[in-house]
Amino acid sequence: MTKAARTLFPTLVAAHAAALVADHAAPGNGASWIMLLPLGQFSGRDGRGPYDAGDKAHLEAVIKATLQRAGSTEIVVDYDHQTMFSAVPGVGGRAPAAGWIKEFAVREDGLWGRVEWTEAAAAAVRAGEYRYISPVYLHTQSGKVTRLISAALTNVPNLDLAAVAARADLTTQEEPMDKIALALGLAQGAGEDAILTAINAVLTSTSAIAVALGLDKATKPEALAAQAAAFRADVERVTTAAGLKSGAKVDDVVTAIQSARTGAADPTKFVPIEQVTAMQADIKALQEKLSGNEAEEAVNAAIRDGKLAPALKEWGLALHRRDATQFKAFVDNAPSLTAAQRTSSTTPAPKSDALDDADLAVMRQMGLTEEQMKASKKGGDA
Repeated sequence: MTKAARTLFPTLVAAHAAALVADHAAPGNGASWIMLLPLGQFSGRDGRGPYDAGDKAHLEAVIKATLQRAGSTEIVVDYDHQTMFSAVPGVGGRAPAAGWIKEFAVREDGLWGRVEWTEAAAAAVRAGEYRYISPVYLHTQSGKVTRLISAALTNVPNLDLAAVAARADLTTQEEPMDKIALALGLAQGAGEDAILTAINAVLTSTSAIAVALGLDKATKPEALAAQAAAFRADVERVTTAAGLKSGAKVDDVVTAIQSARTGAADPTKFVPIEQVTAMQADIKALQEKLSGNEAEEAVNAAIRDGKLAPALKEWGLALHRRDATQFKAFVDNAPSLTAAQRTSSTTPAPKSDALDDADLAVMRQMGLTEEQMKASKKGGDA
């Protein structure tokens, strides 16, 4: 037996014709590595394709999707795709296994699988009864391979690598599931179990949101969206009423509302009304004190300068506090008093409506009528 005749499972030539050579058919442990898909694009001899197995990263995704779909079962290698065509549900038919794929690996030229062969399959390859491997895989309408279904020993390969024996329903059924998987945030080729788990998680979350919004847990998404929008609008109104900017955090809104209810205002923005009132009173008192001091100084100066009789001091103080400008005009226009007038008693005369000599002098100096002078005296006495 030649060295080539002693070799058993498939070695792929440049044209990807995967002949099973005898020396690989039955190694000591009854297993061998075979190529299942080539890297990149390929087409079938019958005109189908082109198909695309993608790059190494995509082939890793194909392996993941394949194992997810298989679950606890292993990928079968059968004879002439009997699993697909001979064993028909409800009809029957035999589809014995030629081997089982135990593991996968992505290599420089494509996707490989380690197969444990049955004794009958190994013997058939040694005897030259079978020479090629034909993979069965799912792909999208655009030809992108998504996962492996099975493989078969065959003598009529459709690909240079191996025959694509998938039926028409296998070539298109994956794309809708891929769209669902992508919409759920899953990887392309995700299995049914993963998709169902994701859907149940979404339904659970939706129910929780509905209950949180005070709705029935079976509320449809459109109603949930409308209620959520209304709730957000209410939050914005409350935020504005609390004196906060739009988009403020819920915790800040709650704090502002609680502060308003308890009267605990932000000390950096508000001053207690009692403090404001006391401060205003202090300012008024200070203003009155300053005004009184100014009046006292102005009246005393007028008396020293002989512009105002000492007996008219209280009157001058009252006039200055009421209208400092008018008092100044009076002093500027008043004649200088004599020494006797300056030293006259400062004891106020008994209150009377009658005008004394000093009143008459002031009245003449200011050009007032008798009634105006009397009214002015009443204001000063007050």
